[in-house]
Amino acid sequence: MDSNTQTPEQWIARAAEGRFSKLELAASLAIERRQPFLDACAAIERQFTVDCGEGTKEPCLESGCSAAGEICLQPLLHAGSAYHKACAGVWLSLYSDENNRA
Repeated sequence: MDSNTQTPEQWIARAAEGRFSKLELAASLAIERRQPFLDACAAIERQFTVDCGEGTKEPCLESGCSAAGEICLQPLLHAGSAYHKACAGVWLSLYSDENNRA
């Protein structure tokens, strides 16, 4: 966060809108809070991947889903800001405690 151009409240509001990547959000957290945050985002990514495979029943490839057991970028791209908002929700719970801020 560039403290010269945004207040913490503005930063939080923009994050809640899904305007930042997980790496941008992680950078604003204390070092010891970054990996737990990234792990939580990875769980969200896995869930989007699972939901895509189960919900559409139409894999991206004719041969089937190439991301079986892995995280796939396609459902994250389709999710758009919903994915960023989901990670921001985790970030907000951490960032709300000033001790967790970088």
